[in-house]
Amino acid sequence: MNPGGKTKYRAYIGDTGNDLKATLERGLQYINWDTYINSNSTVFLKPNFTFPYHKKGVTTSPEFLRCLLEILKNKAGRVILGESDGANHAFTAEEAFEGHNMYQICREVGVELVCLSTLPSETIEDKISGKRVKVQLPKLLLEGIDCFISVPVLKVHAMTTVTLSLKNSWGCIPDTMRCLQHQDLVYKLALIATLLKPRIVVIDGTHALDKHGPMYGEPVKTDMLIVADNSVAADALGAMVMGFAPNGVKHIAVAAKAGLGSLALEDMEVNADWKKYRRQFHIHRTFIDRASGLLFHSDALARLVMDSRLTPLIYKVAGMLRSSDEKQVASQMGKQKIPGPY
Repeated sequence: MNPGGKTKYRAYIGDTGNDLKATLERGLQYINWDTYINSNSTVFLKPNFTFPYHKKGVTTSPEFLRCLLEILKNKAGRVILGESDGANHAFTAEEAFEGHNMYQICREVGVELVCLSTLPSETIEDKISGKRVKVQLPKLLLEGIDCFISVPVLKVHAMTTVTLSLKNSWGCIPDTMRCLQHQDLVYKLALIATLLKPRIVVIDGTHALDKHGPMYGEPVKTDMLIVADNSVAADALGAMVMGFAPNGVKHIAVAAKAGLGSLALEDMEVNADWKKYRRQFHIHRTFIDRASGLLFHSDALARLVMDSRLTPLIYKVAGMLRSSDEKQVASQMGKQKIPGPY
């Protein structure tokens, strides 16, 4: 505790170039992971599989996950890795598992693999900073685990500036059409964090993503990681490493205001000087991005665009307005009629 009575969050930042597994172990030890995991614990890992196969800087590295799973398997009684189906029927979780070699890795390590979209779920409504919102989450995550671990990528996001642990949790919503629920997203992400209570965040920065995100951009070899015991602290540090002020990233600021953590460096114990890892990332938004941004403010408009009789026509027009990168992403997923998804 610090003199002001606030909790001191712990965050580890380190290089992954020489020995990834050793760096992961040092990071976990630094944040006192023994506090959250023992031989009787059930641990759940949520990677970022926002694409059906691994893309550097876009999805969590399979090698990174293997190392982390091996460490956890030696500590916890039960380890589960899971993801939901891609948004807007873009791809299934099973396709993402196959594309990231998760079936083989989890089998070899002895870890369970689950598609969150196939599990029983529950809708919970509550107030976050005076805003009433509701989210749907699998009962497994609400009732069946002892430690939730978020394993996002260090990357920018065309809609939310960055996508780190808080935004990564959006993929826990099992409905593939969660893209119709983006209104009040910043409050919904805070509610999800309140419910899931992430104990550990491990940010994969072996490759980061610049220029756009979340599904394409410019991968940057950064060879680093962040391990933290708090989502807000982890995301604040990750944002600063990418050159963004955390209080300017609305969903991180809202989570901090809701009492889920602190943005202030003086409230964090960091093992090293994070500034030596800092770079200046940028976001290049396209016309489709700017148009899609309107859907984040109205679920009714999102339904009109993405789930109505007008949808085929809107998608046809959007397809003609796509940038070359957006067309390439749609082609890679075999989903040329999808204008997003985010």
